[in-house]
Amino acid sequence: MTAPQSQAPRIHGGTDAAGAAAFDFSTNSNACGPCPSALAAVQAAHSTRYPDAAYTQLRLALAALHAVAPWRIALAGSASEFIFRITAWSRLAGAKQVWIPAAAYGDYAHAAHAFGLQRCEAPDTAELVWACEPSSPLGQAHAPWPQWLQQAHGAEQQRVLDGAYAPLRLSGGSSLSAAQRDWVWQLYSPNKVLGLTGIRAAYAIAPLQAGQVVQALDAMAPSWPVGAHGEAMLLAWSQAAVQDWVAQTLPTLREWKQAQIAMLVLLDWQCLPSEANFFCARPPAPTDLPGLLTFLRSRGIQLRDATSLGLPGWLRLSAQPPAAQQALQAGLAAWARHVAPITHPITSLETHP
Repeated sequence: MTAPQSQAPRIHGGTDAAGAAAFDFSTNSNACGPCPSALAAVQAAHSTRYPDAAYTQLRLALAALHAVAPWRIALAGSASEFIFRITAWSRLAGAKQVWIPAAAYGDYAHAAHAFGLQRCEAPDTAELVWACEPSSPLGQAHAPWPQWLQQAHGAEQQRVLDGAYAPLRLSGGSSLSAAQRDWVWQLYSPNKVLGLTGIRAAYAIAPLQAGQVVQALDAMAPSWPVGAHGEAMLLAWSQAAVQDWVAQTLPTLREWKQAQIAMLVLLDWQCLPSEANFFCARPPAPTDLPGLLTFLRSRGIQLRDATSLGLPGWLRLSAQPPAAQQALQAGLAAWARHVAPITHPITSLETHP
């Protein structure tokens, strides 16, 4: 038997082999977190007991949050677990092609590779279609969705809208109407929004016509896909007080993001527009990006190379508080002194608020 072909290693932000960075711009987690009441709920979870295997109360709570029927709630161990499970189901159902945006979260492609789906150029020819809004790494909408959703499609095509960052939208609005969202799978992973990325749990809202697929995906899941701590986080997420906390963090994130972009623009970085709590930026050329990342990491500062997200030459940065921004500013000043003679007024780096 021939061994399966390997593909590029998975690259993520956050903690790596060097441990957790003191100033982590590489993760898109809500930098105002953790949410106090959600953290308390997780800490109080009954870890000595199994959760209800049917997750009855959790399904009811999430259905009420989104004003949908409980049967439409599909629970998952994480967003990535759901990505792999629905890809596996699609392949078993006969799917051969998947459409993935050019710049996107790597697990869409990893799952497709693992189960033998081929990427195609046009979404209307694929049996499985991915989009994310706001997207990672760009924090923008995936352009084909609004127009293409007007086209007829059969039950054999699964469309998944990853909403991991929808609650962290700082500007703009959804490009899909409520009626259009009922035609697609809506995937949510609240751990980022709550600043609790170490807790793995997620859920998807099924399209109105996907009752049989929900049953099939449930049959493919192991028993208790969500542990006690994940269940506690999702239950907390469904509460009005936690939703209010999230809403209250958005003005702060917006202020931090604006200040961060202004600091980078002052250093001649190019920053792309974004509606989320993160954005992509590129330092002035020529720049040794791997060298820059290694240098900053040695100073406790972690940035995310967007190459594995389909955007080579760019970095993705999440909005971070002033102390982290000051550390980044000082790190970039030190890098400029380290690699070359000063060619622009670097003194402003030390004084820019």
